[in-house]
Amino acid sequence: MRVLPEGDKNYVYAGRFTGQVQLEMIIEAPTPTDVDLARVHHTDGAVTKWHRHPGGQIIVLQSGVGRVGSAEGTWAGLEPGTAIETVPGEMHWHGADEGHDCVWLSFAYGVTDWTDANPLEGDEAPARA
Repeated sequence: MRVLPEGDKNYVYAGRFTGQVQLEMIIEAPTPTDVDLARVHHTDGAVTKWHRHPGGQIIVLQSGVGRVGSAEGTWAGLEPGTAIETVPGEMHWHGADEGHDCVWLSFAYGVTDWTDANPLEGDEAPARA
Protein backbone atom coordinates (compact mmCIF):
# COMPACT_ATOMS: atom_id res chain seq x y z
CA MET A 1 0.00 0.00 0.00
CA ARG A 2 1.10 3.55 -0.60
CA VAL A 3 -0.38 6.97 -0.06
CA LEU A 4 -0.40 8.92 -3.30
CA PRO A 5 0.53 12.58 -3.00
CA GLU A 6 -1.03 15.29 -5.12
CA GLY A 7 0.21 15.11 -8.67
CA ASP A 8 2.24 17.55 -10.69
CA LYS A 9 -0.21 20.30 -11.67
CA ASN A 10 2.10 21.73 -14.30
CA TYR A 11 1.11 19.29 -17.03
CA VAL A 12 0.10 21.17 -20.15
CA TYR A 13 -1.56 19.52 -23.10
CA ALA A 14 -1.58 22.40 -25.56
CA GLY A 15 -4.57 22.35 -27.84
CA ARG A 16 -6.30 19.48 -26.01
CA PHE A 17 -8.83 21.65 -24.17
CA THR A 18 -11.10 24.62 -24.72
CA GLY A 19 -10.58 27.18 -21.96
CA GLN A 20 -8.25 26.82 -19.00
CA VAL A 21 -7.60 23.32 -17.71
CA GLN A 22 -4.98 22.05 -15.28
CA LEU A 23 -4.10 18.37 -15.59
CA GLU A 24 -2.77 16.92 -12.32
CA MET A 25 -1.11 13.57 -13.04
CA ILE A 26 -1.22 11.32 -9.96
CA ILE A 27 -0.11 8.08 -11.64
CA GLU A 28 1.31 8.15 -15.13
CA ALA A 29 0.96 4.76 -16.79
CA PRO A 30 4.37 3.10 -17.23
CA THR A 31 3.11 1.23 -20.32
CA PRO A 32 0.32 1.87 -22.84
CA THR A 33 -1.82 -0.87 -21.28
CA ASP A 34 -1.67 0.43 -17.69
CA VAL A 35 -3.98 2.97 -16.08
CA ASP A 36 -3.35 6.71 -15.82
CA LEU A 37 -4.83 8.40 -12.76
CA ALA A 38 -5.34 12.16 -12.96
CA ARG A 39 -7.36 14.99 -11.49
CA VAL A 40 -8.48 17.40 -14.18
CA HIS A 41 -9.27 20.94 -12.99
CA HIS A 42 -11.58 22.73 -15.49
CA THR A 43 -12.37 26.44 -15.22
CA ASP A 44 -15.68 28.03 -16.23
CA GLY A 45 -17.06 26.07 -19.19
CA ALA A 46 -13.72 24.54 -20.25
CA VAL A 47 -13.93 21.06 -21.81
CA THR A 48 -11.61 18.54 -23.44
CA LYS A 49 -11.45 18.13 -27.18
CA TRP A 50 -12.94 14.94 -28.63
CA HIS A 51 -10.83 11.92 -27.66
CA ARG A 52 -10.93 8.19 -26.93
CA HIS A 53 -9.05 5.63 -24.84
CA PRO A 54 -8.23 2.16 -26.21
CA GLY A 55 -9.17 0.56 -22.87
CA GLY A 56 -11.95 2.99 -21.94
CA GLN A 57 -12.15 5.56 -19.15
CA ILE A 58 -13.93 6.12 -15.86
CA ILE A 59 -14.31 9.67 -14.59
CA VAL A 60 -15.83 10.75 -11.27
CA LEU A 61 -16.86 14.35 -10.65
CA GLN A 62 -15.20 15.46 -7.41
CA SER A 63 -16.38 19.07 -7.21
CA GLY A 64 -18.25 21.73 -9.15
CA VAL A 65 -20.73 21.21 -11.96
CA GLY A 66 -19.72 19.12 -14.97
CA ARG A 67 -20.84 18.12 -18.43
CA VAL A 68 -19.95 15.28 -20.78
CA GLY A 69 -20.71 14.36 -24.36
CA SER A 70 -20.51 11.49 -26.82
CA ALA A 71 -22.20 10.51 -30.08
CA GLU A 72 -25.24 9.68 -27.93
CA GLY A 73 -25.64 13.30 -26.79
CA THR A 74 -24.66 15.76 -24.07
CA TRP A 75 -25.32 15.62 -20.34
CA ALA A 76 -24.97 18.85 -18.36
CA GLY A 77 -25.61 19.92 -14.78
CA LEU A 78 -23.74 16.92 -13.39
CA GLU A 79 -23.11 17.03 -9.65
CA PRO A 80 -20.22 15.76 -7.48
CA GLY A 81 -20.25 12.00 -7.12
CA THR A 82 -21.45 11.42 -10.69
CA ALA A 83 -19.45 8.62 -12.33
CA ILE A 84 -19.16 8.20 -16.11
CA GLU A 85 -17.79 5.18 -17.95
CA THR A 86 -16.74 5.23 -21.59
CA VAL A 87 -16.24 1.92 -23.35
CA PRO A 88 -12.96 1.16 -25.14
CA GLY A 89 -12.59 3.36 -28.22
CA GLU A 90 -15.69 5.51 -27.53
CA MET A 91 -15.19 9.08 -28.79
CA HIS A 92 -16.21 11.57 -26.07
CA TRP A 93 -15.42 14.81 -24.22
CA HIS A 94 -15.92 16.16 -20.69
CA GLY A 95 -15.40 19.27 -18.60
CA ALA A 96 -17.07 22.07 -16.66
CA ASP A 97 -20.60 23.30 -17.25
CA GLU A 98 -21.12 26.89 -18.41
CA GLY A 99 -20.61 29.31 -15.50
CA HIS A 100 -18.97 26.68 -13.29
CA ASP A 101 -15.57 25.20 -12.49
CA CYS A 102 -15.17 21.49 -11.78
CA VAL A 103 -12.68 18.76 -10.96
CA TRP A 104 -12.88 15.27 -12.50
CA LEU A 105 -10.94 12.25 -11.20
CA SER A 106 -9.94 10.28 -14.31
CA PHE A 107 -8.94 6.64 -14.70
CA ALA A 108 -7.88 6.22 -18.34
CA TYR A 109 -6.73 2.94 -19.88
CA GLY A 110 -4.18 3.15 -22.68
CA VAL A 111 -2.73 6.08 -24.57
CA THR A 112 -5.32 8.80 -25.25
CA ASP A 113 -6.17 9.32 -28.93
CA TRP A 114 -6.98 13.05 -29.39
CA THR A 115 -8.66 14.83 -32.28
CA ASP A 116 -8.47 18.55 -33.02
CA ALA A 117 -12.24 18.93 -33.02
CA ASN A 118 -13.83 21.24 -30.46
CA PRO A 119 -17.01 19.57 -29.17
CA LEU A 120 -18.72 22.94 -28.78
CA GLU A 121 -18.27 24.09 -32.38
CA GLY A 122 -18.86 22.85 -35.88
CA ASP A 123 -20.60 19.88 -37.42
CA GLU A 124 -19.16 17.35 -34.96
CA ALA A 125 -20.72 19.02 -31.93
CA PRO A 126 -23.47 17.04 -30.21
CA ALA A 127 -26.63 18.87 -29.23
CA ARG A 128 -26.21 20.78 -25.98
CA ALA A 129 -28.35 19.78 -23.03
